[in-house]
Amino acid sequence: MKTRPIEILLSPQQLADVELQVYQTVMSGISKANEAKVQKTWMKSSDLADYLPISDSTIREHLSDLPFHIIGGTKFYNKKEVDDYLLNK
Repeated sequence: MKTRPIEILLSPQQLADVELQVYQTVMSGISKANEAKVQKTWMKSSDLADYLPISDSTIREHLSDLPFHIIGGTKFYNKKEVDDYLLNK
C-alpha cells in the first residue's frame, strides 16, 4: 500500500501561531538543557564533549593534558578545572 503525505492548509495567522509555539518549545528545551549542564560540577567524557562542544576524539588528540580524576575506574572532569585550564592555556 502506497502512502501519501498529509497536507494541512493553515491560514497565515494559524501558521504564525504554530511557528511561534514550535520556536518557544525548542528554545525552552535548549534553555533547560543548558541549565542542567551548567549546574554539573563533574562531567564524564561525553558530558565534556557537549560542554565544550567538541568531539571526544578532538579532546583526546588536542587536550590530552586536560586535568581529570578517575573515580571507580571512570574518568571525570571538574568543570572549574576545565574552565581554568582553557583560560590559562
